Amino acid sequence: MTLAFAGAIGVAHAQEATPSPAPEATPSFIDRAYDGNTHITVAPYVWLPTVKADYQYAIPRLRGYVTAPVQGSSSIGPSDYLSHLNSAAMFSFDARKGTVDLFGDYIYLNASSTGSTSATLTGPLGNFQLPVSVNTTAHLRSSIWELGGGVTIARSHDYDLSMFLGYRDFPLNLNFGYTANVTTPKGVLSQTGSINSGSVAQDWIWGLRGKAFFGDGHWYVPYYIDIGSSAGQLANTTWEGYTGLGYAFNHGQTIIATWRSLNYENFAPTSPVQKLNFAGPLLGYTFGL
Repeated sequence: MTLAFAGAIGVAHAQEATPSPAPEATPSFIDRAYDGNTHITVAPYVWLPTVKADYQYAIPRLRGYVTAPVQGSSSIGPSDYLSHLNSAAMFSFDARKGTVDLFGDYIYLNASSTGSTSATLTGPLGNFQLPVSVNTTAHLRSSIWELGGGVTIARSHDYDLSMFLGYRDFPLNLNFGYTANVTTPKGVLSQTGSINSGSVAQDWIWGLRGKAFFGDGHWYVPYYIDIGSSAGQLANTTWEGYTGLGYAFNHGQTIIATWRSLNYENFAPTSPVQKLNFAGPLLGYTFGL
């Protein structure tokens, strides 16, 4: 009985000396995204960019005069949207399983703007030069869509970084109408006309994207950058980038506010469109399916 009692006391002391297991750490928002399950999110958003376009066209020849293409520009800012933005729709989606993800973005824009520029008509053998003032009306109606797939190349509990390849499609449905007032020795002559551009900018893109949280908190910084070049007949280069601030709720939905810029450059010298830039603030809300 004495030996049994002593053994019982020894077991009790051994149990008291064994430390209890530490509680498991709460998974971070990044950990939840990489838990091996399929996560699909959709994010409708409002993007209010200033749209700038550089374009060129030739004024119909006046008798005895020739001209190089007239170059001009137009700009639509958020303050002009009530009168110039006819309609718009914007949303993105993301599907992730482990380190592989598929994402897309869609923008529909229907807008118009006005602008003015000047040029010079040159007479035969360069003997005469006539000043020209040009007033233009530009109409842009396009659906810009993007699709990409990537793989995570770095991550921790608080950040991730993915590298992706993708494709962006932008139909340049631009309609320019103009009135050219030509000052001649006999008075002012007016020439009117319009130019329609139905080309499509098709580009392969490559880039990096991800997000970084401030420690284990809810606030984070999203980041995205891509560059691309022509995949179709319309020569061009393109790049896009955004960053800002986001907040993740415990239920998995997020809200973001960023500055986004989408750019098209280096079109062919004969292209009516020479440069396009969309840049401005974006506000979006992400929810899971």
